[in-house]
Amino acid sequence: MIKKSIRIKLTSFREASDDSFFNQILGEDPYETDEDISEQEEEEQGPIEMFSEGELYVTEERVIIAYDESELTGMEGSHTQVRFERSHPGLVTMMRHGTVNTILVFEKGKRHICTYQTEYMPFEICVFTKEVRNTLLTDGRIELDYIVEIRGAQAERTQFTIEIFEN
Repeated sequence: MIKKSIRIKLTSFREASDDSFFNQILGEDPYETDEDISEQEEEEQGPIEMFSEGELYVTEERVIIAYDESELTGMEGSHTQVRFERSHPGLVTMMRHGTVNTILVFEKGKRHICTYQTEYMPFEICVFTKEVRNTLLTDGRIELDYIVEIRGAQAERTQFTIEIFEN
């Protein structure tokens, strides 16, 4: 096994999305009006960039990036691992433990239902992955383009990039 201390750059761009898994199953909310939708829309913001220190673990079978969340992410007190099997780099899993506990699965063209456990209560989310570009072992990058929806709330599209650099 190879273990390296790394510097991690996390870039995240979020925007509201019309793609709604729960609405596809349950149908449109009859109580929602155009006025309600416009109140939910937020002004478009630029990408958010953060840096963190972490560890990279590489075995014959698996690759893991591990780091602690900061208050900037709203998940301070949580430890995150992003992992994938070397034989299947298009299936990326993000595991968080601490103040927030969850396992998110990213696989192009697939929807995964996940539980998001917070200090207050657990809730179900749907993650639909539009794209996974995993060149971590050659270029030090993982790019994820996905839609997250919490039942009853506006779906949100996220473009998330992890870049690693050796210390």
